[in-house]
Amino acid sequence: MVGSRRALVGWAAFAGAAAAAGLALAPASEALAAKSSIRLRGPKVNTLGARFQYAVSGVAAGRANHLYVWEAPSTPACARTSGAQARRAAPAPFASRAIAGHGHFSLVLRFVARSAEKHRLCAYLVNRRSGKTFARAEAAWTNFAPPAPSAGALHPAAVGSGLCPAKKFPDRAVVAQFAATGAKCAVVEAVAFGADGAQGAAFSSAGFSCTAAPQGPGSPWATAWSGTYYAYNCAAGAQQVAFNWGTQYTYAPVGALQTIRPPG
Repeated sequence: MVGSRRALVGWAAFAGAAAAAGLALAPASEALAAKSSIRLRGPKVNTLGARFQYAVSGVAAGRANHLYVWEAPSTPACARTSGAQARRAAPAPFASRAIAGHGHFSLVLRFVARSAEKHRLCAYLVNRRSGKTFARAEAAWTNFAPPAPSAGALHPAAVGSGLCPAKKFPDRAVVAQFAATGAKCAVVEAVAFGADGAQGAAFSSAGFSCTAAPQGPGSPWATAWSGTYYAYNCAAGAQQVAFNWGTQYTYAPVGALQTIRPPG
């Protein structure tokens, strides 16, 4: 995603006391280095053309005073040190920022999903003068073009509507945006019950065969979900059932939803 290198970068850094027991990524013998940490948070799947962001945060301790972030090909994995990453045939860092020592930091990187492939983000906390790496983190995501809908395939209902109310599973995953042709809610929920075990994979339940397409920012139901979720279509002859399943439902408080019951 070379073009995304021009994306806007929002930056916020604030001084504070060093956080206790951060992620230790430097040798244990270096007490100060052991307190430096980096965390990357963002979606794993994006629809082509969607805008999305990754949050980079952590603690800089000891001599760690600079953050470098590279966007890199999916393979190989990020190098162990910032210097080794810089020596690869990758372009200049996506972000390069000075960090106040002994403080928390946060950085927001904004992207546009321009190519249908896997991408990797490599982040390093270093001492700029010596080049020594004190902490590192990496994350990956995939941009995809939604598959062309099959002729007559049923899709989940629009956000805020649906044949049956959204239901939660005991693990707080949710099925929502139900749609069906020739099936009532009792059958729809019996079919959807298998989605939590499938976790985005194909499955069969109540005589229906179900397949899923991954969804993310920019997809038709993104206002009801965060991160990756899955749009399922299930068929049994002329009958069809469609719904979304995911673990980060945001349209309504999950605790307020009814729990879906096993079929039978």
